[in-house]
Amino acid sequence: MKLKSYPESINNVTLPNEPTSWSVRRDVIENVGTTEAGTDVVDIMRVGKITISASYNVSSSWLVQFEAWADETSPLTVKLYDPATSAYITKNMRMRNFNSDYVNYSKNTSGTLGLYVVTFDLIEF
Repeated sequence: MKLKSYPESINNVTLPNEPTSWSVRRDVIENVGTTEAGTDVVDIMRVGKITISASYNVSSSWLVQFEAWADETSPLTVKLYDPATSAYITKNMRMRNFNSDYVNYSKNTSGTLGLYVVTFDLIEF
């Protein structure tokens, strides 16, 4: 089995191919306040909240699937490899900042209604 650092599946649907680009960010969620003396008081609420930014080249049928995930209001189940644990993990995430761009002159690609570049962020709940 080849280990993938990018998402392998969304809602148990294996993604069509490797993304053309992806990045994983782990955020610290904190609440910062200021005392009367002017010093910062920091409460760390959460460590390691995952955000994945990705771009895929897809067919028109995959575009429809990605658009459905982007419109989903309930959490998406995303399977991805976690190098910290050396294992695949499943996270509940939402898809935001979805964008699709048509690839010029691709409408004659066999078996499709054209090719598209989709970009989006997956943000952990």
